[in-house]
Amino acid sequence: MRVTTAREVFEDLAAEHLERPGAGRRMMFGRDCLTVGGRNVAFFHDDRLALQLPPETADALLTAGDADVPYMGKKPMRSWVAVGLPDGPAGVERWRALVAEAVGAAEKP
Repeated sequence: MRVTTAREVFEDLAAEHLERPGAGRRMMFGRDCLTVGGRNVAFFHDDRLALQLPPETADALLTAGDADVPYMGKKPMRSWVAVGLPDGPAGVERWRALVAEAVGAAEKP
């Protein structure tokens, strides 16, 4: 995967995501969002990847300073975190793993 921008990484991950059963893509509050089973799991926001993750993962990312809470207008999005793209291939793999975790959490009953 040869990419240069966070948007290109998101587009590549979105293409991979859409190969999963039950996966989709739609607009949510004007943001490009990935879905699974009709549930929103991730979206592209200000050159960052915003995800709805399990609370323990989200808390760990926030505590480590690796993520922050995205806002829609003036309101924080509860249970969502936004993660920047680290440099290099490790950053792409990190985003890929986070999308997979968000999808897995959304698929649980």
